[in-house]
Amino acid sequence: MSNSAVAEILLSEEDLQHLRDKGYEFSVSQDGGFVCVVIRTFALAARYTPNAADLLVRLPPNFPMARPDMFWTFPHIRLSTGGYPPQADQIDLTFADRQWQRWSRHLEEGQWRPGRDNLQTFLGIIRRELQEGA
Repeated sequence: MSNSAVAEILLSEEDLQHLRDKGYEFSVSQDGGFVCVVIRTFALAARYTPNAADLLVRLPPNFPMARPDMFWTFPHIRLSTGGYPPQADQIDLTFADRQWQRWSRHLEEGQWRPGRDNLQTFLGIIRRELQEGA
């Protein structure tokens, strides 16, 4: 089955359209009950090295009623000063034959509106974190 067909089964039309509208090169698969979305060459702020990486989002069962938690990058990202970003120093997930760097970012109560928020919402949160965060 093609990635496009898998994406149409696993993602809502709204989420799929957002990825296409943004022009992302992406793949979608399932892993342990999670829907995994990999966006290739996701742009990062200048404070990071490299300045782009693959971004992995793992959507939990019952998404969007259940809120997503954390995200991962490959290759591993460092600050331009050489250290790891805060709460992003763990290389703890093997997915698609790669070791992914975990960004331990958790949505606070009320930051996710079940059934209203979606992948576009979560990607916006990630973008803000990667632009404004440490």
